[in-house]
Amino acid sequence: MKEMEQSIAASEKERILRESCTQNQAKQSSNESKHQEEGQTVTKSQMLSSDAEPDHTGTPALLPQVLGTGVAAMAQMDIGGIFAYPGVTLPQLMDKTSDDLVFNTAQAALFGSVIYLGAMVGSFLAGLPMVRLGQRVTLLIALPLSFASWIALALAPSAWVVLTARMVQGFALSLTASSSNTYVAEIAHSSIRGRLMAGMELSRQVGSLLIFCLGVSSLTWRQVALTTGLVNTVLPFVGLLLLPNSPRWLATQNRPDDARRALSFFRGHNYDTDKELEAIISQLQKSSGKQTNVLQQLQQIREPAILRYVVVMSFVLFFIHFNGASVLPAYVVLIMNTAQVRMSSYVAAIAVCLTKIAGTFCFGLVIDRINRKPLFTATSLVSALSMAVLGSYFFDQTHGGYFQHLEWLPLLCLTTYAFFSASPVISLLRTELFPTAVRSTVVPILYTTFFIGAFLALQTYPYMAAELGPHGAFWVFTGCSLTLIAIVVLTIPETRGKTLEQITEMQYKATRSAQ
Repeated sequence: MKEMEQSIAASEKERILRESCTQNQAKQSSNESKHQEEGQTVTKSQMLSSDAEPDHTGTPALLPQVLGTGVAAMAQMDIGGIFAYPGVTLPQLMDKTSDDLVFNTAQAALFGSVIYLGAMVGSFLAGLPMVRLGQRVTLLIALPLSFASWIALALAPSAWVVLTARMVQGFALSLTASSSNTYVAEIAHSSIRGRLMAGMELSRQVGSLLIFCLGVSSLTWRQVALTTGLVNTVLPFVGLLLLPNSPRWLATQNRPDDARRALSFFRGHNYDTDKELEAIISQLQKSSGKQTNVLQQLQQIREPAILRYVVVMSFVLFFIHFNGASVLPAYVVLIMNTAQVRMSSYVAAIAVCLTKIAGTFCFGLVIDRINRKPLFTATSLVSALSMAVLGSYFFDQTHGGYFQHLEWLPLLCLTTYAFFSASPVISLLRTELFPTAVRSTVVPILYTTFFIGAFLALQTYPYMAAELGPHGAFWVFTGCSLTLIAIVVLTIPETRGKTLEQITEMQYKATRSAQ
């Protein structure tokens, strides 16, 4: 009996010990599960925190921005072709032995300059479609108009049809210039905006080179017009059909979802665009809200922070033509003939064009690595020096002839000027300095002053050269270059490496501190 009681007590003790072990294991398991859940909670919290503050310092996709710029750049080739067309076709049109149309002196003068009259009108009106329809749709309107004008040139039965077609080309050119540059500036990330805008300048020079190459071939002026129209307008039109609108323009139209999709297209799907879009919308709200029509934008332009730079850039864009920027490409053949050198004037014109392309390419590589104002100062000083030396060559031509054996000097001065005047700084500032809320209205206004300056510079150069002599005209160009340096350095802020929204905020702060 006693043995049985001891056996029962031992069994009971073993059961209690087993239950105690089981409870300890359950408690330990429960603690481990709790720690696991806490760890998962921390991890989830970290993930949410990471999502709430995404890293926007990464590099956005490059290819979509390059493709968008490439399409707009093809439209810029058309601008270069329109500018260069008279330089290679006027000799045919003034050939009195030709069986085709023959121009008199007045018609020949209008053939080169009438595009600027059309461009003035187009620039004045360009703000309407750019604000209401956007830059991409404005380009889709301008390109067929330009194509039609090239076809009219190719089939023109009279001189007045040719001149009318050239005026229409000027109108289309102004729409293309305003909308394509603004489109690229608004889709480009701040880290590569300078290089992409330089690509636009390069494309325009390539369009001019294409005209020169066609001009020295056996093609007639009608065939050159037809070829240029097909190459420079059809391809960019098709490309634009496949691209979205500018995300910044979409934001001004109160379409944030479309703006997000467009921004995602140009930055890539792996780049979080929320912070960039938030900055765009925030800047629009600070700039008196979303300005959806031209009248509202014109009213906002009167704000001191905006009006100041509208006035400054209008003066710069008008005055820049009087440093030789538009005169030299148009009169390079005449200048080389006046220099009385044995080199072919047309070969010299092609050399100047190729040099300008090389300059545009080189400055495109460094534009995002060098501050805007020092780059503009250095290139303008070299350009001014080249004009001063060229003026001295022509002065010596009539006052001693000591340098006349240096027949290479005029071409060296012209190519040096072409290379260093290719800096895209002014083209960049034209779009960078103004808020998204008013950019579609301001840029056409600036182009209006730009084309007025070009028209007056081209019309006054022959009279200036006649009254002051070629040397006097080039010395005037030198003085204008130096004046432009002073204006840009003293009045315009540095913009390299800043987003368009940061530039606008910087200007508002500077205006408030000055008041």
